Amino acid sequence: MLHMNNVMYKGHVLSAIAVTEREVVSATLVVRDPSGVQRRSGALGTFASPIGALRYAFAYGMAEIDHRKMPPSE
Repeated sequence: MLHMNNVMYKGHVLSAIAVTEREVVSATLVVRDPSGVQRRSGALGTFASPIGALRYAFAYGMAEIDHRKMPPSE
């Protein structure tokens, strides 16, 4: 099953994607900057739930935009 959600953060569009396959949830993130350039994170880890995966992906993207240390995954 695929779960997607978008958030605006400091002019960037963060599109978090959580995929559930065989009871394992993984997350990726697409960041579109204000000029329209997009970049994809790749796999961010495995998670206990789709909500946890989406929350982590958004935290990861916000940290990247702010040039902060990335949060540890679950």
